[in-house]
Formats: sequence, C-alpha cells, structure tokens
Amino acid sequence: MEWLSDAGHECHILTTARFESPVTFTLKDHLKERGVKLTPPVVRYAVGGVPVTLLMTRHNDEARPNRGEADTYLAQVDRLLDKLAPDQMIACNAHPMIFEAMARARRRGVTTAYAVRGFGYYDRKYFADVDHAFTCSQFLTDVYRREVGLISTPIEPPIDWASVVAPEEARAFVTFVHPAPHKGLLLFARLADMLGSRRPDIPVLVVQSGHSGGALNGIPGIDFSRYPQIMAAPAVPKPADYFALTRVLLVPSVWPEPFGRVAAEAMINGIPPLVANRGALPDVIGGDAAAGGGGRVLPIPEWMTIESTRVPDEAEVMPWFEAVCRLWDDSAHYRAVSDRARRIAEDRYSEAVSRERHVEYFEALKPGRSPFDIQSAGTDASELPANA
Repeated sequence: MEWLSDAGHECHILTTARFESPVTFTLKDHLKERGVKLTPPVVRYAVGGVPVTLLMTRHNDEARPNRGEADTYLAQVDRLLDKLAPDQMIACNAHPMIFEAMARARRRGVTTAYAVRGFGYYDRKYFADVDHAFTCSQFLTDVYRREVGLISTPIEPPIDWASVVAPEEARAFVTFVHPAPHKGLLLFARLADMLGSRRPDIPVLVVQSGHSGGALNGIPGIDFSRYPQIMAAPAVPKPADYFALTRVLLVPSVWPEPFGRVAAEAMINGIPPLVANRGALPDVIGGDAAAGGGGRVLPIPEWMTIESTRVPDEAEVMPWFEAVCRLWDDSAHYRAVSDRARRIAEDRYSEAVSRERHVEYFEALKPGRSPFDIQSAGTDASELPANA
C-alpha cells in the first residue's frame, strides 16, 4: 500500500487486531509506543504515510465471527466507500465480513482484488465477489488452477530488505528456523544428530518461535545435550538478527510451502539455502545449484507428511548431510552458490523489482471480470501466458 501511495494513488487501510501467529506484545502497548492515540474500538493512525483505520477486535476466529464486531467493521467499510469512492479494494483472509466487504464494494462498481496466500480456498463461493485473484507464487497459482479452475496472477510478496540484510563477519552456523513438525523438525533432528556425531566442527543454530520452544527436547532416541555445538536461540525481532550468524540455512519443510520467505531472505544475504523439494521452495531459490540456482534442492522421504511421527534414518537424510558438508568444506563451491543466490535475489526480490511488479499489476486491473473466465478478460485461452 505504501508503494501504491508513492506511485500517486490515494490509499487507505482498514484492518482488525487479528494476528495469525503469537506475538510477544499487546497491541495497545505496541500502538502507545508509537504515539498512537487509543480510542477503542476504532483507532486511526498512519504508517508510511498511508492512513490506517484499526478495529480493536477481540473475536478473531473466522469460524465463529462476532456479529457486533462484524457490524462495526462493515460500518467502517461503508464509511470509507462513501468518503473515498475508491476505484479498487484489495482484500485477503477468509473471515465472512471480508467477503461481505467485497460484495458491498463490487455493488458500487469497485474493482476487487483478492490475495490468496494459503491453501483451502477450494470452493468458488470464496470468489463470488472477486474480479481478480493473486497469489504469492507460481506454485500456488498452479494449485488453484488445478483444484478449482481459478485464474490468478503470481506475485512474490514484498520483502523489507532493511529487516533482512545482515553483516557477514560473524556468520558461523548452519541454521534451522522454527523447529515445528511441518517445517521439517524430524528430518532436521536426524541431520543434527549426524552432524553432531560426525562433524563436531560444524556449529548448528536452532532459532525457535513462540510455538516451537523446546521442541527438540521431545524427540525420542536423540539426545542433543551430547552436542555442545548445537545451540538454540529464542525468537528474535527481525530476520537479520539470525542471518548475521548464519552461513548455511536449512529449510526442510515437509508441507508444501506456498512461498518460502526465509529461503528468499537467505539469498538476499548470499546465504545458500538448502530447501526441500516440495511446494514453492525449489522455484523460490531458482532451482538447484547444479542447474544454476541459488541453493540446493534436496529430497524429503516420500512417506514423510505433517502427521509423521518417526525420525527418518541416516540413509534418507544423507543428501542433506553431504550438501551441508560440501558447502562447509569447499570454499569455491560455497562462493559460487552464494554469488548466484545474491544475483537471483536482486533480480527477483529487490524492492525496485517488487515495487514495479506490484504497482503495474494493481494499476492494470479492471472491474467486471471473473477469475474463472478467461474470455471475460478478452483473451483467447491459447494466448494466455503460462503464469496467468
């Protein structure tokens, strides 16, 4: 929204107090620290020059919406539609009041654009009042095209380089972020055990989150206390804090990542990411290093799912072990992969590139379209680009 504002468009944000991940602060304290005057239930302030209207919601479960809060939110929608008469509404989230907001906007002739950045929107009813849909990756666009016939545009999410770029002089760890089962905790456990016993010279850092603290201690059969070179760190305010310590990043996600931001952020720093061959991760890093990519694409055992409870054996994790050791031992190989990672990140994730891509996309959107009907866009299906 800041980029659209910088491009000369009048913008306004309407949001709620919903957090999809645990936070270590209260929203009221967060706002007070930034000099925002609290006038619940509606708070108004600005970020980056863009006005924000915040509804201080307490019932944020989309499966059990609070009618009173929803009515207050929709009253703010109507107020902004009356006041601004916008050309476009950009929305995300599956809360019922979001769909009602798009319906109200569309009845006024406002173009609606809907962000799809996760799985599960496999019913066309979610897009009843959507003119255009956009996703966070080609992978996710392909999933929705296959599952429900949705025609969407993949736009990789903006990355704030100021919070990501880290100094290089202290990079000394193989790092694993957010040790949760779906992020590949069990595969990492085997890999860390192998590194701990065979390569005690390679220090390993586990960056925990609010959800994952202590997860390593509950894996049967593996005693990490034997390996002093394997260290755990609490959650940190920004990615740069752990990238400053990272030489190689591990991203062994078992579930299909819709994007894989941490891998892109590593490449911004010239840190080779070792990623799973699932979801969007292979494309995020530009493919395997052997094919000119910015990291390594490595196999996850086919039997492993987010419900799996057993640790893979050493043979199944050996490709990960060998990839870590080669990057650690072969300085020429490391430099080559690191340099490619930086180039790919600059070409795909720099602010200049991302800013242009987002502004051009939203400026081109027109009302009265359907994200399921190619013909509504005046384009023959045979002429549609592969990523449309």
